[in-house]
Amino acid sequence: MPVPDFSARPPAEEGTGVRLEGISKRFGKFAVFDGIELEVHPGELFSLVGPSGSGKTTLLRIIAGLEAQDSGHVYIGGKKVDSLGPAKRNVGMVFQDYALYPNKTVMENIASPLMVKGAKRAEAIKEAAEMAALLDIGETVDRRPGQISGGQQQRVALARALVKKPDVFLLDEPFSNLDAQLRFSSRKFLKDVQRRFGITTIYVTHDQSEALSISDRVAVVGKGSVHQVGTPKEIYASPADEFTATFIGSPPLNVLTVTVAGGASSPLFIPVDGLKDGEYRVGIRPESIALGSGPNGAEVTALEFAGRETIVYLKVGGVELRGVVQDAGGLQIGGKARFAVQPGAVRVLAGGER
Repeated sequence: MPVPDFSARPPAEEGTGVRLEGISKRFGKFAVFDGIELEVHPGELFSLVGPSGSGKTTLLRIIAGLEAQDSGHVYIGGKKVDSLGPAKRNVGMVFQDYALYPNKTVMENIASPLMVKGAKRAEAIKEAAEMAALLDIGETVDRRPGQISGGQQQRVALARALVKKPDVFLLDEPFSNLDAQLRFSSRKFLKDVQRRFGITTIYVTHDQSEALSISDRVAVVGKGSVHQVGTPKEIYASPADEFTATFIGSPPLNVLTVTVAGGASSPLFIPVDGLKDGEYRVGIRPESIALGSGPNGAEVTALEFAGRETIVYLKVGGVELRGVVQDAGGLQIGGKARFAVQPGAVRVLAGGER
């Protein structure tokens, strides 16, 4: 089955990147965000990740033209689209609930955007059939949404959005209704589809592991602002602030205050190379805590079995930390443990001088 010809869409002035310039939005007295600046490069898979209520979906709806910003501008392909409605922005969008027509067949659902744009039924059905085959749901085309699985419904929604050859693909929590196993396989499927078509894709999720696993770049959104933009590796290894540090990572980053004096630190002994005397807010990844021996003594307060590893909760100097071990056989709740913080693992988030 041939791949739909995405080169047939009208070329945008500067590719199909998306740029947000000074976007602000309020609901009554509540400011969702104020002065958001963001740029999504042409052809990349870009995720907006943050907790519920952080404004991710509102931002996506503003890009789509479903919601009007109070100030600022939206550019798609270098063209200002503030005055254009959703139909004229040439975006494809997949919602959390898929919004499929229950009384239409899968084929009719996929073909519906083409029919709305005035395509002849025969041509619309032909393109819908090609897209269904491409997304591996060809055997479902004569069924209705209620007669297929959740994973198949998700692919129908993707096919319906893609068949109109959008310049930008917008996805709002598309995997949230799927079980854990299907969510896992759907991540790879989405990434494969995005790579195949090369469409600029903006993906909204509250699941940070999902964002890290599929994205070229990630924007961490919270409390009405964009805290950091970077590759998944950059976001994980070098969080820009405490919000990003504690939101990204599973289990989350350990964040605590340490005092450095005379080349030593308290209440936790950490590598202090390059740190002057003073008080610091630092972050330490759980996997960087080496259990078994070291200068730190702690009480084991809890153990969480997580399959191939165990999360160990440690209390030291009034501070609780999380560590990760492959084998927790020698540890028990209420027992003692010694550990070291690996060199190079400490991320200074605030305070002191370097």
